[in-house]
Amino acid sequence: MRQLREMGLADDDGRSDIDILCLNMTYPLVPDEIVEFARDKDRVLILEEGNPAYMEQQALCFIVDAGLSTRIDGKNYLPEVSEYTGEVLASGLGRYFTENGGNILDLETVRERMERMERVRAAAGALMEAPLPPRQPIFCTGCPERPVFGAIKLAEREVGKVHVSADIGCHAFATFAPFNQGNSILGYGLSLASMAAVTPMQERRSLAIMGDGSFWHNGLQTGVASNLYNKGDGVLIIMNNGYTSTTGQQVIPSSKHSEIFGTGAKIATKLEALGVKRLKTVRTYSVEMMVKTLKEAFTTTQKGLKVIIADGEFMLARQRREWSEKAKVLKEGRRVEQAKFGVDAEVCTGDHSCIRLSGCPSLGVRANPDPLRKDPIAEVKQDCMACGLCGEMAHAAVLYPSFYRAARIHNAGWFERRLHGLRSRVIAAMAGV
Repeated sequence: MRQLREMGLADDDGRSDIDILCLNMTYPLVPDEIVEFARDKDRVLILEEGNPAYMEQQALCFIVDAGLSTRIDGKNYLPEVSEYTGEVLASGLGRYFTENGGNILDLETVRERMERMERVRAAAGALMEAPLPPRQPIFCTGCPERPVFGAIKLAEREVGKVHVSADIGCHAFATFAPFNQGNSILGYGLSLASMAAVTPMQERRSLAIMGDGSFWHNGLQTGVASNLYNKGDGVLIIMNNGYTSTTGQQVIPSSKHSEIFGTGAKIATKLEALGVKRLKTVRTYSVEMMVKTLKEAFTTTQKGLKVIIADGEFMLARQRREWSEKAKVLKEGRRVEQAKFGVDAEVCTGDHSCIRLSGCPSLGVRANPDPLRKDPIAEVKQDCMACGLCGEMAHAAVLYPSFYRAARIHNAGWFERRLHGLRSRVIAAMAGV
């Protein structure tokens, strides 16, 4: 309706000289409804995304069977593929009404609208002529799945390369650099099923990745239950971040912080009830512990499915939840501590192993402040979510400890202020300032 108003085809109240039939249900179509709408009209334009044009074809059949002479238009004015965005509709409707509107429409307004859209498109095309920096798909900043795949890379150094059956979800991004983890993707909740097909041909145990959303969708039934029934022997990692993250953080039965939905169901309880014998829950950001757990799962002589629940909430979701609480505390004048991470320029060796291992978007490089050293050093950018992965990964990979954690304190007490003043004077004296 907004498009009709902007094109001069409807007034501010939405009234229009154009009759509109908005279908509440598109399958099955009601023949009498279509025929009654088209009975006193010369032309009818059908807006239907996708191809083939099922509604357009069915409507034409209804009208011909009813003996009407109404002309049906649709894909001859609108594209057969892609989404019907505002721009697409403006262009298609503009051309349709310009050719068939007659005297009842303000055709000049229609033409102006179409010309304006063409100018915007041309301007956007000019901007695209400039070279754009490459940007491959990757995990979000603060994603709890990044440390898990970093741990898998570290574990493979000792146990060897393993076959990774990925799932539909955010963890599919691990197939790209720097992780390059994921040999097969079959369907939502079907990572264990696809792993079962390749396990007999592998020299070592295979690894399946499954999100908590896909676990509740059908991974519990077609994956875990089937694997136990068929006496499978492999490793399953369940990413338990509390949401169906890949489609917008919808809540699921095991969501901990949902006021809308949440049954209090626990993944571990369901797995134990099914008969999983080897089950361990590991904090997602504890990379060293995750590496140790993975190596044990791949090398143990115990047969059967071995499940690791990687438990860690998405840092952005956590911060969004805590921001309102911290804002209230700050307003009351109480103490609030905010974690900050950084890189010690004097300690960083400049080999960038930390970036290659984690691929965190908040890690970048900058010029070395030491004039005697040419290699650029790593830096933590302002969009850091303070998940601590950089330090955890460096420690687990036995890298040079150049990361540090600091705390920004709001509404500090008198003791902390005095201590800060003393530390500042000592540091200044030692630096000869």
